Amino acid sequence: MDKNGNPIFNSEKIESFNFENVEIISSYYTIKDNIDNKQSSVFINENPSLDDYWNFSTKLPTYYFMIADKGNVKGMLMLIPKKEDDSFFYNIIILGKNENFQVASKLKGKITENRAKELAGIKKTNAIVNDDVLKFGNKDFQILKYHDVIEEVKIIAKEKIIDNHDNENSNIEEYIKTESKGGKLDFKNTVEKYDGAFINFEGVLYNKKDFAILMWGAAVKKNGIKELNKAKLLWQEINERELTEPELKALRKGFETNF
Repeated sequence: MDKNGNPIFNSEKIESFNFENVEIISSYYTIKDNIDNKQSSVFINENPSLDDYWNFSTKLPTYYFMIADKGNVKGMLMLIPKKEDDSFFYNIIILGKNENFQVASKLKGKITENRAKELAGIKKTNAIVNDDVLKFGNKDFQILKYHDVIEEVKIIAKEKIIDNHDNENSNIEEYIKTESKGGKLDFKNTVEKYDGAFINFEGVLYNKKDFAILMWGAAVKKNGIKELNKAKLLWQEINERELTEPELKALRKGFETNF
């Protein structure tokens, strides 16, 4: 367990790359520091046998992938072998929606490429990797190539996470457009209730028009618009004009504020 009481399954980063305006980060669950590590949640034996190595390598997850949008993780995929045959499936988590589901892989293989290579690097296994085949225990096993996994992850991530996220953003923007004039995100009447011509907020005086923009900025950020420039463009689309410099400063302050 880690310091927060969570189970440990040690991994190492393979790579990160851009795809469809998001970043995909791939990682590999290693044999080393897991199979013979008592602190690992997948510990098997301090002195693993060949069967232990084989079972670990072919029955436990190999890869996981994070899908991030400007540093914010939107979803995760974990490649898991099926117990009954030489196939795999992805366990998928979509953050923010509390969704967790499985998608079958169309790929086939007994062992993934990174596992096969690591297994072959352990002297006592006498394993050998030859092109797409692992020789282990006098038998040949088909290797599932990492490149093929990546290509499948791209397809699944686009369909299940990226496009879903784009639709979600579109819904948020439509809600904001609808509610910004005469709705829940129209703060003109709210600020008119303040006495005087100006409102003092954190040592700065704002006229009521600009303070309504400040409140709007804080509200749209809370509703899911995380980029100031995106909020700026939305405001200008809704109001059909450019923001003035004082208005932009008010919007920026709203983004920095948690009401």
